[in-house]
Amino acid sequence: MTVSETQSQPSADVRLYNQRASYSLRAALEIFQQSPIAHLAFIHPGDDSRLAGGVAGKGRSETLMNIPLVAVILCDGEDENDKDNYAVYLHTHKHSGIAEAIGKGRHTMTATTTKVDGIVLSPTPHDHSLNYRSATLHLHDAVVLDDITDHEEKRSCLAEVTNVVTNYDRCAVVGVPDDHNTRRTTIVRARIASISCKQRYGAFNHGKEPDTEGIPGEEGNAFKGIVPCWTQWGEPQGFGRDREVLEELFEERSAAGKEFAEKAAWAHEDVAIEGLGRKRKPVRRL
Repeated sequence: MTVSETQSQPSADVRLYNQRASYSLRAALEIFQQSPIAHLAFIHPGDDSRLAGGVAGKGRSETLMNIPLVAVILCDGEDENDKDNYAVYLHTHKHSGIAEAIGKGRHTMTATTTKVDGIVLSPTPHDHSLNYRSATLHLHDAVVLDDITDHEEKRSCLAEVTNVVTNYDRCAVVGVPDDHNTRRTTIVRARIASISCKQRYGAFNHGKEPDTEGIPGEEGNAFKGIVPCWTQWGEPQGFGRDREVLEELFEERSAAGKEFAEKAAWAHEDVAIEGLGRKRKPVRRL
């Protein structure tokens, strides 16, 4: 990597409410596992005359794009605690903006996801908020996997996309993608340059526990406190030999989400993401 490339890496420092920040790889992995839909931000360099149908001035100019897609983070090295041993796979289409941008030499982007854990109701309009967990990956070295040389890597990645979206080993039941589906799907692989996470939990008064006892003289005031929020999965609609297994699995996921959100409302230490409130280690620069 050259000096200019090193210095051009984006800073992941959280400047506002940095006591809520974490730069932990483990924290980011857990948040993306809970919420695998990422918002991918990147600069599209614009359309050339060929992409614009040969008509001058009809194509897009350089623009900032932000698109939602499924992100899967897999360890492909020996050290599970080193971000450099992880690949981030993005499920997309060959004509997508990110595939076009990579083809034109743009190989950096950010992927962000957020999980809402509750609504914070304050006695004043100013302090209403949300309890949440968010993670941002600053990505570099992005490439579009090749249908020939990277075919098996694509197949393995697509199988993992299925497992991540369903949150269990779905491919053990339905099998892995066939050659046709592997070829017709575009996968982007990128590396992690830096990480930043953020979390808010607790009540409106700077993360403390909500007051449920009531304060004398304030009985007639508007409600203040927390409404926990989680994903409540419904009963599977359809048929198949593993229906009962699915019912139990999604009941457990709903219960786990409820428990986490309620603990977050009470600022329970069990829900704090790894590294919360710690400063990021200095970045070595040439």
